[in-house]
Amino acid sequence: MLRRTLTLAILLMGSTLWAQDVLRIGITGSGVLNMHSGSLTTADGLLECGTFTDATTLGWMAGNALWLPITDKLAFSGRLQYWDADGTFSAPNDVQPNVSLPDGSLVRMQSEYQLQTTLDYINLDLLALWYFTPELFVGLGPQIGFNTRASFAQTEKILEPSYLEFTQGGQERTFLSSTFAQNGVSTTIRIALQAMVGYDIRVHPQVVVTPEVGYARAFTNVLSGSDWLAHALRAGVTVSWAIQPDAAPEPPKKEEPVIVRQPEPVAAPVRSMNLEVESRFADGKTFPGADIVITETRNSDVVPLLPFVFFETNSAAIPTRYHAFAGKSFDEATLQDSVLGVYHSLLDIVGSRMIKYPDSKLMVTGYREPADGENSAQLSASRAQAIKDYLSRNWGIGEQRIQTAAGVLPSIVSTQSTQDGRTENRRAELAASDPRILAPVSLNKIERTAEPASITIKPTFATPADVTNISAELAIGSNRVAGPLTANGASGITWNVDVAAVSQAIPMYNRAAATGVVRTTATYADGTKDEKGAMVSARRFVRSTRFSNEIVNDSVVERFRLIFFDFDSPTVSEFNRSMIDLVRSRIRTNSALRITGLTDRIGPVEHNQTLSAKRAAAIETSIKQRVIPAVSQSSGAGPMLIYNNNLPEGRWYNRTVLIEVATPVESVP
Repeated sequence: MLRRTLTLAILLMGSTLWAQDVLRIGITGSGVLNMHSGSLTTADGLLECGTFTDATTLGWMAGNALWLPITDKLAFSGRLQYWDADGTFSAPNDVQPNVSLPDGSLVRMQSEYQLQTTLDYINLDLLALWYFTPELFVGLGPQIGFNTRASFAQTEKILEPSYLEFTQGGQERTFLSSTFAQNGVSTTIRIALQAMVGYDIRVHPQVVVTPEVGYARAFTNVLSGSDWLAHALRAGVTVSWAIQPDAAPEPPKKEEPVIVRQPEPVAAPVRSMNLEVESRFADGKTFPGADIVITETRNSDVVPLLPFVFFETNSAAIPTRYHAFAGKSFDEATLQDSVLGVYHSLLDIVGSRMIKYPDSKLMVTGYREPADGENSAQLSASRAQAIKDYLSRNWGIGEQRIQTAAGVLPSIVSTQSTQDGRTENRRAELAASDPRILAPVSLNKIERTAEPASITIKPTFATPADVTNISAELAIGSNRVAGPLTANGASGITWNVDVAAVSQAIPMYNRAAATGVVRTTATYADGTKDEKGAMVSARRFVRSTRFSNEIVNDSVVERFRLIFFDFDSPTVSEFNRSMIDLVRSRIRTNSALRITGLTDRIGPVEHNQTLSAKRAAAIETSIKQRVIPAVSQSSGAGPMLIYNNNLPEGRWYNRTVLIEVATPVESVP
């Protein structure tokens, strides 16, 4: 009997509370099974890599919910939600090419294509809810979706054999990444019919938790002219706050005497704080508000090492321009952004790397120029020995790890008809058993600046004399970038913008402004506190510079140099193969490639102009055998002397091809 009474009371209470609700507002979230049907083909902007049909992928929804009763059994629910409707499609590659292995045998490669779609919607749900009990209901109504992003990435993945890799490395490559709009295909408004079932659990007289499941069947296609549909099966929970009418006041009892109340004393003035934020720029100008702009300049240079040391006539002494030994604390990462400056540290670079790689060995061969009167065979040997002595004495490299040899003229000989050419033949050449010893040097530099230079937090108070101190914190997103900052009394607080902290708080590839808040707390003499917040924003721009010092915004420019072209020849030497492979690995399908050929000062200008263009074209052809960038151009600049041609190494580095790869920041690996 007691159990029946309690059950009836609970049901009556639930029904009464339901009937008392005027309105519910809340938040809703769901895990979603994104169910894609239909097919995607080249007509939708894809590359010609098969047809992608049907996919099931996990996603999510989140947003706001409104609940409004119509009758005791019927209610209306409106929802505005964000839907992550991504999909992952796959299709087999019907073409199974034969791949040649290093031993000459052929194997058949099996691969599959994958299509990763990024699909975001803002959904408006309009649902009629029918309650079978005060808690259990079913809902039905339309769902209208507005697309905010529709993009895709096409990849190919090697399935068999498992040991094969693509030429740029790895068993997976991306060959197209774009938006459907950039490929001439537009999205449509999504119309769907949604059915759902839920159960209201009242955990507090004004708080309702509602577990629910639902299914939305789409009737309009994702893209115009396509049969691709996106359905959704979801399960989640809605938490809402019930708004109820105020209870009617009870009428006064007639038998009670009328009480005459004395007037209330006048209340003391209410303490209050207003908050303003002011920005001060480097030029001293000030502006209200705080909009922080981080400018990040990224420069990446890859400098090849010319494995030669040049000597004066009839001398085996290492010239002074090759930097004196800097000690074993030498670090090539601290080298300045200067090609010849890097080269002149060649011996210290080689010494430090041989310590790092203790199994490596070095061959040093000395040469001489008979046309300048260098007729002693001992001179060539002495030049090789001078290099060996430097590495052994300064870097402690064991003599057994360095072999020396001597010759007359090197295998790659410069013209002996000019003084410039003969100077280049007086040298010692270095060759290493480990390619890492003479590998190119990477010079990477990131410089960040911020405007405004400082931000001043300026509170004002109704009773400033009562304020003992104030403190402030500044956060961007979920990252605190300043604080706690404090000041005595009611005076303002100035914060010098921390470039590193703000940069770390802003995603690199997010071009939109990141929002933040300055939260300020005032403490009064009696210990009470008052808190106010003010909005701030922060943006981060990435840019790079070309060889010509031209600024490129929203892209990272990586700069490479090729050397070791034979004198008066456009042939791509074996020395440059590893550098070309590195360039190929950095190019993406949306990269822009610029190639410029140069020569030294030796020879007629017209001839050098043609030679430089041939060198640039040869490099472009070699690179595009593997990767086709979005933009590619090559040209010859002739004898544009970008290095000191009075030095033999300056002329070698001037016989070069400059390569620039500009890639949008969101695609930089």
